[in-house]
Amino acid sequence: MREYPRDLYLLDKTKVVARPIKPDDIGDLSKLYSRIPRSDLLIYKDDVTNWDNLKNWFTGTNYGKVFQLAAVSEDKIVAKGSLHSEGLLWSHAAELKLIVDPEYRGKGLGSQMFNLLLYEGLKRRFQKIIVRYISDNSSFTKILDHYGFKPETVLS
Repeated sequence: MREYPRDLYLLDKTKVVARPIKPDDIGDLSKLYSRIPRSDLLIYKDDVTNWDNLKNWFTGTNYGKVFQLAAVSEDKIVAKGSLHSEGLLWSHAAELKLIVDPEYRGKGLGSQMFNLLLYEGLKRRFQKIIVRYISDNSSFTKILDHYGFKPETVLS
């Protein structure tokens, strides 16, 4: 698989560029999180809409970040995904988190980003990928089903 940046084409032919997160993305990520429904942000341990939390997350060394990926369209971050090992008891496991701007949902971006993140996890030889998601997100559930993921724990 080709490295980054990488062109992704959505179902409506919109071009989006996937690339690793950069330190100066913090402002654009804050804008992305402000466009996401609050209920969708429950996948994060901290309140990512809070500037101090976001800044601490970016500069902190205790978050076990393995890989972070942004999807950019027209100089705007429209999706963000990450693999990290913070809080996990297994060295062979990573947690995958993915959030997509509501304006870009249903266009295949989440599926393509998930595929890239899963590839990055396999490339790093993780044997277990843990995914937190909102259970009523039917589009994301379809992605997980496609890759053979099965729920271990469901909180409601």
